Amino acid sequence: MAGEQGVKLLRKKLYDEIWEISVTGVAKKYNASYAGLLKMCKESDIPFPPSGYWTKLTYGKPVTKTPLPDSLIEYVTIPLNSSEMRYKEYFNKTDRDLKNKGTKELIVESENAVENKISLPSVSLLFLSDDEREKVSQAVLSLNSLTEDSKIHKKILAYRSVIKEWNKNNKKPKEAKRSYSVYYDRPPFLTYVISEEQLPRIFKILDALYRQIESLGGSVNDDLSVQIRNERVTLEVIEYQDEIKHEITKQEAQAIIKYEDEKKKYKWASEPNIRKYDYIFNGRLRFRIGKDNLFRDKDNSIIESKLGAILIELYEESEIVCINREAREAAAIKREEETRLREEQHIRYNEEIKNVTELENEALDYEKAYRIRAYIKAVEIINSQVDISEDLAAWIEWAKEKADWYDPIIAREDDILGYRQHRNNNDYKIIKKYGYYW
Repeated sequence: MAGEQGVKLLRKKLYDEIWEISVTGVAKKYNASYAGLLKMCKESDIPFPPSGYWTKLTYGKPVTKTPLPDSLIEYVTIPLNSSEMRYKEYFNKTDRDLKNKGTKELIVESENAVENKISLPSVSLLFLSDDEREKVSQAVLSLNSLTEDSKIHKKILAYRSVIKEWNKNNKKPKEAKRSYSVYYDRPPFLTYVISEEQLPRIFKILDALYRQIESLGGSVNDDLSVQIRNERVTLEVIEYQDEIKHEITKQEAQAIIKYEDEKKKYKWASEPNIRKYDYIFNGRLRFRIGKDNLFRDKDNSIIESKLGAILIELYEESEIVCINREAREAAAIKREEETRLREEQHIRYNEEIKNVTELENEALDYEKAYRIRAYIKAVEIINSQVDISEDLAAWIEWAKEKADWYDPIIAREDDILGYRQHRNNNDYKIIKKYGYYW
């Protein structure tokens, strides 16, 4: 039942649904806030499946369902997934924080001594425990400035060879417009859209972020993506380019003159392809996390002044990646279940067809046995007024044996023909003569 604050359910019912369709499934079912649902479960002491539970269940690995602890709480309210509820929760909690301990502001200084105040909103990172949120807050504080550490992260050092090799094989002109859209296969991270001059600066930024992520229990992958809360999170970095009018080079001028001369003589003359603009890297960077979270160099602030906010967004993105992964896993489980049910239905259908066909074949044999016995009976009646010869008596006994051989109920074994396969199709049971050679 939906109220002003959310959907009210029995605590036991919510527990059962979470372990049946996952936290993500329950959030979607009731249009609830995923982060709010997790928080409410923790507050109401409702256990939920750990990370990897559904994957193990899908592949038939052993899993453990945490029992529901006893509690005086009978009903719980699931928070709705709406902006109004989200902001209401934010402002209410912010008011309490202001009364209790004041606004938490993180001062981040850039290399150029540009100061920017970054607040860790109360509504951020709700999917983390209070202890985890505090650790992230401390990591954000540690990103006040970039340290002049001579040792760059080992993953970055190893990755430099990937950048060098790819750039060496890149055939694009230096002044060409750089965009990932021109490639069918996306180039590796930090290639093509970054000038060599900006790479040391980017390495320094990444080094600072990586060290804090590792201090929080995360890790760095070989492709410089990161593992946060066991989820792979990627970061896109590009350098902006200035568009300037292209100045014709001496070689291009000669190609134009040659083309003009050939055009007067030949129809097939090919016009040289000379671009109108050159695109020059300008040193301004853009970091993107997920689809919409952008951090740019601006006139009054640079990327280095936003490392705390970037770290927070990386954690927020890890939750989105987790939700999407669980949704994919749930969809895969659903598809597999639907496939299994279809296959079982096909098997049951085919088995039923087989049984019905065998029943029909047995009934046909029984009908033949009945007709033979009726024929024998008629012969006996016709000859009842006379003495039956030995040959006729022998034939009657032989015919009765054949009727029993045909009858699937008696299923007599014949000395010559053996057992009749009553369930088989008549085409396989038809009595045929052998040829001269068996």
